[in-house]
Amino acid sequence: MKVLFASDIAFSHVPKFPGKEKVYKLMKKTAEIFKTADFSMVNLENIFGIKEKGTPILKSGPNLISDACYVEFLNALRPTVVGLANNHSGDYGEYSLFETLDILKENGYIAIGAGKDIIDAYKPAILKKDGVSIAIFAVCENEFGMADTDTAGAAGYSLSRCASAIVSAKENGHIPVIYFHGGNEFNPIPSPKKNELYHHFIDLGAAAVIAMHTHCPQGYEYYKEKPIVYSMGNFYFPSKELQRSDTWRYGYMTMLDIDKDSQSIELIPYHFDFDNHTPVYGEEKERFLAYIEHISKPIADAKLLKEYFDGWCMLDRKIYNYLGHICVSEDMLKEGPPGVRRLKNIFSCEAHNELLENTIRIIFEKREKEAEKRVPEIQKLQHMEF
Repeated sequence: MKVLFASDIAFSHVPKFPGKEKVYKLMKKTAEIFKTADFSMVNLENIFGIKEKGTPILKSGPNLISDACYVEFLNALRPTVVGLANNHSGDYGEYSLFETLDILKENGYIAIGAGKDIIDAYKPAILKKDGVSIAIFAVCENEFGMADTDTAGAAGYSLSRCASAIVSAKENGHIPVIYFHGGNEFNPIPSPKKNELYHHFIDLGAAAVIAMHTHCPQGYEYYKEKPIVYSMGNFYFPSKELQRSDTWRYGYMTMLDIDKDSQSIELIPYHFDFDNHTPVYGEEKERFLAYIEHISKPIADAKLLKEYFDGWCMLDRKIYNYLGHICVSEDMLKEGPPGVRRLKNIFSCEAHNELLENTIRIIFEKREKEAEKRVPEIQKLQHMEF
């Protein structure tokens, strides 16, 4: 069975819907690759609906929503499954989330990773062919808009829920695959805790982990002969305002070849802008894949991976962006949700919390100068220089 995984698709910075004909032309070459898979999946990081009918939730970061006509970007590709486990599915409240689920269902897509409550959000997509059955679970880090026992939203990460999902899938004859949305944005090297977590998913019985969220490509590895993709980069997220380097508009799809006894992956790189989404070939492809191989090497070396993450924590001294939010005052608490929303995101989001915790440890251990040694290399990697 071949399953094609793509990452985050969003339209919030597209100034105007270009029309169905142009959308199909824009995605034509990539759509041909989607057709080569038995099944395919993409992560919708931009809910559909009428902005005025929804209620934007209080959060740190932007609230994303686009008119229903943007579903034509999905229709041009015809993925089997659409993931909604991300930090934007709940941006306009339950009404808009349910409207998005209805639009996806009406257009023939299996939607996973969000639902009326946390149990619903954790329901997998079951895909079957030639005696092989896989169960894909879409899960994301805990930012805003997460589902709970009595609240609609996205499938926020819980180790116990993930473990139960993996075990349950295997007991029911399915091969579990985790489709994870998380990590440190713009960091080309995954963090030690993401490495540890994805290994743990494999130890629990997952056959593969396919991840995204970082707005840049990260590397991959085989752990116990099971593939782990740390981030495929953006799939389609055109933006002049947010693009810091070429890593914003380059990424790769992951073709997972899976059966009961083996799993392997093929990386399919592409680039995009407002007018095109195009697989890359020739020298451009070779250079991109060489870059991915380069940034994948530290993953196998725990000491080296830690060095890179220490450097990431020192890059631009990110902790200074957090300090103003962790000095809790009585006024902040009296203000309620507006006052503590950024504080919440620092401590509830696993990637933010890991960065804060590690930076404080570096400072406590007086290792700033040592940690800074990797900063110039990370800055080069952010521009695909190696």
